[in-house]
Amino acid sequence: MNLLGRLFIVLIFVGSVMFMSLSVALYATHTNWRDQATKQQEDLENTKKELAELNRQKSAMETALNLEIRSQVNRNVALKERVDQLSQADRVLRDELAQKNAQLDEQTALAKSAITETEQLRIRFTTANEALLIANNEWMNMSTELIRKTDEAHALAIQVTNYEMISAQLAKDYRDAVEVLIKLGVDSTDPALYASHPPSGIQGTVTDIRPGGVVEISIGLDSGLVKGHQVDVVRSRDGHSTYIGKIELTNVVADRAIARVMPEFRRGVVLRGDDVIYIDVNEIVAH
Repeated sequence: MNLLGRLFIVLIFVGSVMFMSLSVALYATHTNWRDQATKQQEDLENTKKELAELNRQKSAMETALNLEIRSQVNRNVALKERVDQLSQADRVLRDELAQKNAQLDEQTALAKSAITETEQLRIRFTTANEALLIANNEWMNMSTELIRKTDEAHALAIQVTNYEMISAQLAKDYRDAVEVLIKLGVDSTDPALYASHPPSGIQGTVTDIRPGGVVEISIGLDSGLVKGHQVDVVRSRDGHSTYIGKIELTNVVADRAIARVMPEFRRGVVLRGDDVIYIDVNEIVAH
């Protein structure tokens, strides 16, 4: 066999091998397609089942969703009614709040007015309390003064009693002296013989106070006073007269006189401005 024949034999062998490979591959491919078709069919059935299940679930979910929607609608209606109720309640509360605010403003104004009145009353009470304290102090002073005046009145009553006794004794001594003078034939009309008895009705004042119990008075010879006359000193205050004592004239001129304070008759301190009078013992005894 020549080379060409061998070449053809080799080509035929190679072609046979190729065709055999193609046949095997085609058979294998045919087998895979059938399995895949079967598998695809199974998958399709499963998918249909899943789709049916999904549709069932969808229907159930749509039913549940419709129920939920209806329930939500009902809740929305109830919520809207509740909102309306709350809105109405809010309006009522706002009205009540406005009324409360108005009442609060009114009560605040009343409280401010009460505070102002309280402050005024406090000021009035403080003023009244101060006035009461002043009045109480004045009352205490007046009570003290009343007690002092009462004591002075008692003392004056005792002094008056003493003066009455002294006056009675002086009047007796005077009558006895007059009787003695008459028996002795002495002229009782000579003023020099009665130096201790000044004219009744004289009235003067103490004009100066000098050391050693010496005073100066505003009346003298022109008023009928002479050296040796004894006159009385009284002090007039608020319509009341206080007996101070007796003075004896030591130097007399026309319109004034110098006198000494008689210690035995002293009932107080002679001051400038005190009144100078003559207390007639005879008139006291006569009365």
